[in-house]
Amino acid sequence: MGFYCNNFLTESRKMLCLSAEPKLYLVLLFLCDASAKSWTGNMHPAVGFQPSCNISNLKGCAPSYEDLATAGDLWKCPDGIPSHGTCGYEHCMPGSGDNPQCIGNLTDEQPCCCPKEGCYATPRFNQIIGVCRGDSCACGDMYAPSCAMNGHPDKCDDKCNGTSVRCCFGNNVEELVSFYNSGSRVTLNYLAAFEFDASTKQWIMQAESSFNTDGTFPPYNLTEPYGGIGKDNAWLAPQPGGSSFWGLGYYAAGVPGVGATDDTGSSGAAMFVMSTEEFWGATWYMLNQLTLDRGPEIAYPQQGCAHGNDNCWASGNAGEMDFLEPAWNRFYPNTSSAEGYTQSYSTQWNQIGRCFNGGINSGGFESRNYLLTAPENAPEPIVYVAVVDSVGNYVYRIPAAKAESIWPGISRKTITSKLQHAPSLRPASVNPCREDYCVVFTSNCQAHNVTSARTQECGFNGDQGFCGNWMQQLSDTEQPCVPSDDCIHDVRGGVTMPWCKEMVP
Repeated sequence: MGFYCNNFLTESRKMLCLSAEPKLYLVLLFLCDASAKSWTGNMHPAVGFQPSCNISNLKGCAPSYEDLATAGDLWKCPDGIPSHGTCGYEHCMPGSGDNPQCIGNLTDEQPCCCPKEGCYATPRFNQIIGVCRGDSCACGDMYAPSCAMNGHPDKCDDKCNGTSVRCCFGNNVEELVSFYNSGSRVTLNYLAAFEFDASTKQWIMQAESSFNTDGTFPPYNLTEPYGGIGKDNAWLAPQPGGSSFWGLGYYAAGVPGVGATDDTGSSGAAMFVMSTEEFWGATWYMLNQLTLDRGPEIAYPQQGCAHGNDNCWASGNAGEMDFLEPAWNRFYPNTSSAEGYTQSYSTQWNQIGRCFNGGINSGGFESRNYLLTAPENAPEPIVYVAVVDSVGNYVYRIPAAKAESIWPGISRKTITSKLQHAPSLRPASVNPCREDYCVVFTSNCQAHNVTSARTQECGFNGDQGFCGNWMQQLSDTEQPCVPSDDCIHDVRGGVTMPWCKEMVP
């Protein structure tokens, strides 16, 4: 598959292409080739793991951007320029610093701090799966003296006097090392992305972000070369941008993503479906398509980007919603090991602000916003469905054997291109989700202005501001209330919320 023609090809860029070192030239060749074909989306399965791959820790396994350019599978670096529909396009205040902030300068009349140049994002998102093994997990092979002798056995720091321990963000993670060493267990039947059509109240599959949805190929193991099924059958491959704190990242790049279809409000929504034969010790989350295309961890080559290669996660508040993630960064006695690392959390508070604002129950590793995956050594086919709409973020845990009866069109091996708006059966429980079929719910901010956002207790960074609310550009897809439709609804700032009180404990 060829690369986009570079629309901003200047004379200086032409000279850069002609004068580049051989290794750099391989990347620039595609940036400068005006005859290249249009990019249509591809997980480049034939590229697969690289010869440098260390399978014991999954390091060196993902292809580089140069590898994809050589194979003709590199996508265009997005512009991220201000235009109608981008966050902060109108009436924002210039900030300072590489991660622009307007410290002490924002008011209710001017509540929006401009994002960094090249980080004017739109509400278009996609899913990403992160897997790891050994020291590619969490903070890697980092050690520091234990603080046990200083009265803090759960901490580690160079200023402490204890024995050397594995350390992550100042936390002693020795209790988690066995989970890191076991490595993620993820085998997929298919991945699918859907956008909501409000006129028909249906979910419509986005083909360029969906893979093996007809079950043509065998299940794919994300930690094995070519998925453990051989080059001819492979239908996924890791991307060069990686996944922060996880060894490999799998995501669709160079595609439109899914989300709001109109900036006037109540149009579109996002849904992601992951059918698994096994899923343990891994993460599944949503990022802005701009962030994915620029690289979640490893940046797209600077020379290929006209307006910078910042991934805009922080400097544009482009958005992150974690659907499933075990407590990897600290030992929590009641969560991390009590149930064998099966508690997987939904979290919404990472870099909230500007247009991606937090709701009421933002989750995290000490919250009730979790479900139980199958245990490490007892895999179970489960279909996970994540819905992101104006009300909130719903992560359904659906036993694969019952999927068709719970949500018609969804099955263990295949999924149809159009789906009804919500499951036919109401989930048995919510927050936490500890049964076969249940749901985790993380609310979205319901406010349309900064004053309402404060009174409703929405989450946002006061120095980056409130520039709007992308979630209120999405439709209400009418997901089921739990425990019932006639539940007592939550009230915030005098406004009745569209969720039950039991859904935001």
